[in-house]
Amino acid sequence: MNDHITLIHNFFINYSKDLIFKKILDEINLQSISLDYLSKSKKGDVATNFLLITEKKILDSKFNIRSDFQKKIKKIKLIESLEISENGFINIYIKKDYLIESLNKIIKDGNKFGDINYGNNKKINVEFVSANPTGPIHIAHIRGAVIGDVLSNMLKKIGYKITKEYYVNDAGTQIETLGNSLYKRYCQLLNITVDFNDTDYPGEYLIEIAKQIISKDQDKWINVSANERIIFFKKYAVESLMKIIKKNLSLIDIEFDTLTFESEIVSKKLIDRLLVILKEKNLIYEGILDKPKGQEDPDWEPRKQLLFKSSSIFDDTDRSLKNSQNEWTYFANDSAYHYDKHLRKFDKLINIWGADHIGYIPRMKSIVHSLSDDKDYFEVITCQIVKLIKNKKILKMSKREGNFISLEEVYKSVGKDPLRYFMTSTKSETSIDFDMDRVIEKNKDNPVFYCQYAYARASSVINKAKDLNIFGLDFQHNKNIIESISNDEWNIILKLISFPYLLIQSCLNREPHRITNYLEDISTLFHSFWNKGKDDISLRLISEDNIDKMKIRLLWLEALRLVFKNSFELIGINSPESM
Repeated sequence: MNDHITLIHNFFINYSKDLIFKKILDEINLQSISLDYLSKSKKGDVATNFLLITEKKILDSKFNIRSDFQKKIKKIKLIESLEISENGFINIYIKKDYLIESLNKIIKDGNKFGDINYGNNKKINVEFVSANPTGPIHIAHIRGAVIGDVLSNMLKKIGYKITKEYYVNDAGTQIETLGNSLYKRYCQLLNITVDFNDTDYPGEYLIEIAKQIISKDQDKWINVSANERIIFFKKYAVESLMKIIKKNLSLIDIEFDTLTFESEIVSKKLIDRLLVILKEKNLIYEGILDKPKGQEDPDWEPRKQLLFKSSSIFDDTDRSLKNSQNEWTYFANDSAYHYDKHLRKFDKLINIWGADHIGYIPRMKSIVHSLSDDKDYFEVITCQIVKLIKNKKILKMSKREGNFISLEEVYKSVGKDPLRYFMTSTKSETSIDFDMDRVIEKNKDNPVFYCQYAYARASSVINKAKDLNIFGLDFQHNKNIIESISNDEWNIILKLISFPYLLIQSCLNREPHRITNYLEDISTLFHSFWNKGKDDISLRLISEDNIDKMKIRLLWLEALRLVFKNSFELIGINSPESM
């Protein structure tokens, strides 16, 4: 990648490494060398804290790092000049010719702008949603679903091969309860008296599924053996709910490459194969766990159990692989599932979990680390809760009580674009308030509207220029015209050409919200410039009195449209030509 930010960043990293190797500079944290190319507070086109990090670490008192780096950085031909501020920041200014060349590159690359084989076709498994199939997808699942999908889009764009996966927990106590709850609904519809208890699933969705069974089989399942009935109702419930889940996710354009079922993992007896590996590494033993302090652990019992030495890796205690009935625990099955992913030869595993699973991460990292010595092989991204607000009130939800708000309900109220945009727009570790009234407003306070409106406005100018038969992106490097470009326009251009670097950083930091922040920043600059043109004729985007000046504006406008469209595709929202 040869964008200006990457070139400058690589210079300072390699320069620092060279000084460290020559014993001129003491060891420093290279990641602490930052480049500011987006904030309003920076003075240059790019600003860096390089001197703040390095000057205090110089080992040779005779070495003048300021003089030395200024001589060597001149090899980067795109740099026009640089200055060092009083507080030590280096402000770098980029040649205007380079900025125009970069705009032309955006136009040339089109929807492939930002594509780069950074990932070198390495295979990444991204597992997300994986909600238990005990009910339809609801608001608590949506955030992880969208973040997983957007992150997958981003990683694909920078050269990784992505498998999007849903792990279906179709085994265990919850599924037993689900099947029994469906059977009770079935009986109820046949006017057979049944008692519901606190552990049953009371959701109305089970009534609809029970109606389907009656329509097909009438009362067939009343007189069959208990074992046959249990198997049927569990299977039917899971299959029906997975159809609903997939249909609901498709409303917001989320589909999976692979669905893996826990029952299949169990039937393959992968846990037995995993145990062989753990035994060879001396990571399992028969022992008694200490009683957990504070919250009770349902797997704890004062008896000998088969235990995994997770405390010797990343965990604070060892973990049970079998319960008191000598049955595999959920952790055992989950371990076998991750072993299955390991066998499929992925270069990296990324799981996206709700914040309520944070305590589960150390044991899972421990089991995966026992399969791969690569500390970066397994990664968990956690998503904080989403508070749903309507009419200025927080909507209370409980899946167990059956009063949750489904994805389908929210989709019908606000549509796909606001849902996907807002779920992406904040750090996943930060909880968000999703105001169903606010996200459909058409004003500048609604960021998804604000960004799409910027795209539509830019499109309207391009279309008008075409109608006037003066649209053409054949701008030549006319010095007078370049000098006439306003600072506001240069600021927009600088941000547009920074997209590839921004995309890489968003991927590496697993922060899709950087894309939405970026779009909002450019939208603000663009709308502001548009409004200035209402009062200042010289700033208007369509001006037949100066065709050359208009062409340079059409150039960055078309670049803006392409960058926005590429970003919208990553987020999974539409690019409206008019609004």
